[in-house]
Amino acid sequence: MSPSDFLTKHVAAISSGDLEAVLDLYAADASLVSFEWDAQGREAIKERFSDFFEFHGEIASVEVRYRRTTDDAAFAMYAVDGGRGTFEIVNAFVLEDGACTRHFSNEVGADLDRDQVEGD
Repeated sequence: MSPSDFLTKHVAAISSGDLEAVLDLYAADASLVSFEWDAQGREAIKERFSDFFEFHGEIASVEVRYRRTTDDAAFAMYAVDGGRGTFEIVNAFVLEDGACTRHFSNEVGADLDRDQVEGD
């Protein structure tokens, strides 16, 4: 799978809230890294994405605002519009044989319902 195809499938899986479709895009020993945490292996990545879907609630849309791909990597900014508002998330994916082996991700901006967030 090309990095461009990977991004298309990743966005579709996030948009539909399909945890299994997200996980199918990652290698068994993949890592997911943010400034606040890291997850090693598919089971830990599954927990992070479960938390992601729970936090955002029903996702209305995912827009790719910026993207760049190489032969083995993809770099993109997603605007994720969900139950808590719109979040801008920067993602860098390193791919091997069409699967993500390393994913770096962090929120860079958000338009939130602060009352809802503070109530949690």
